[in-house]
Amino acid sequence: MKIRDDYTCPLEIVHDIIKEKWKTIILYQMKDCLLRGHKSAQYIEGLFMEKIITLENVTKTYGGKTVIDSVSHNFMMGESIAFAGHNGCGKSTMLKILGGLIRIEQGQVSYHKKVRFSYVPEKFPGNELPMQSYLQYVADMEGVSFTDVDKLIQDFFLDSMRHTKMKNMSKGSLQKVGVIQALMAPHDILLLDEPLSGQDMDSQVVFIDKVNQLRDKGVTIFMSCHEKKLMDNLSDHVFTINEGKLEKLEDVSEGSQAKTQFKVYVRMNDKLTAWPDMIPQNKNLVFTVKREDLQEAVTKIFKEGWELAGVEEYI
Repeated sequence: MKIRDDYTCPLEIVHDIIKEKWKTIILYQMKDCLLRGHKSAQYIEGLFMEKIITLENVTKTYGGKTVIDSVSHNFMMGESIAFAGHNGCGKSTMLKILGGLIRIEQGQVSYHKKVRFSYVPEKFPGNELPMQSYLQYVADMEGVSFTDVDKLIQDFFLDSMRHTKMKNMSKGSLQKVGVIQALMAPHDILLLDEPLSGQDMDSQVVFIDKVNQLRDKGVTIFMSCHEKKLMDNLSDHVFTINEGKLEKLEDVSEGSQAKTQFKVYVRMNDKLTAWPDMIPQNKNLVFTVKREDLQEAVTKIFKEGWELAGVEEYI
C-alpha cells in the first residue's frame, strides 16, 4: 500500500484502521506520513504503540557520583530516540543501561519482547585483522551474503582500506566499520554512541540515509549525539540528562542557543597554516568554534584563501 507523504487522514479513517487491528509497526511507520499534523496521530500512537524497554527507578553511579538518578520511562517499539547534552552528562551510560551492558545500583530494566541488539560504541576497537577479513568473519557469523557487505564498504568510502589492519585505522574509519557491522544484519534495537563524531561529511549523509532505512523497517534506535543534524533527521524524540534526570526536549533548539557550537570543515591545501585544535579528517581539517566566534572564523578562512568545505551545528 503506497501512501503519499502529503496525505492527511480524516478521523473516520483512523477508526477504520483501528477496526482492522493493523500491526503496531505498520501503524507507527504510517504515523509520520499519514497523520502528519493531524490530532489523530497521538490517538493512534497511544492505542497501538507497544513498549519495548521500561526503566523503573534506575540509578547508576560511578566513583560515588550519581550519573543516572532514579529514572523511570517507557520506550516504545519503532521509536528513534536521541540523547543530547554535554560530555559526561550520562548519554553513553544510558545507552549501556538500555542495552544491558552495565550493572545498575538500583531499579529495574524490563524488555517487553525478546530483543536482539546492535551496538556501535564511540571508540570502535581495532585488532590485527584486515578490515575486509573482519567484516567477512562477522558476515559469516550472521549468515549474511558478503555481497551486501561489500556494497556497504563502497558506500562508506572504505574501498582503499580493505586490506588495512584495523589497529592501523583512524577513529573515523573504525566507526564506519562498526556502523557497517550493525547495518549488515539489523536487529530489533540499534544503539549508537556518538556515531558521527569521527566521520567525514560525505559519510554522514550515507549514514543518515542508511539509518532512516532501518527506521522504515521498524528498528528501534537509541543514539547519543551532539549534532543537531542527527536530531533533526533521525530522531522522533530528543532527551537530555540533567543532573541524572531524563528530560524531554520538545524543541531541539530549546535552551541550547547559548551552548551551540559549530564544526568548521576546511579543505586541505598548501595554503593552510596552523589553527589551534585543527583535526585532520580525510581530505579536510576540522575545528570547533562557539556561535559568537563563527563569523570571525569564516572571515579568516576566506581571507587566508582557504576552501570552506562545510559548517555543522553542534549542540
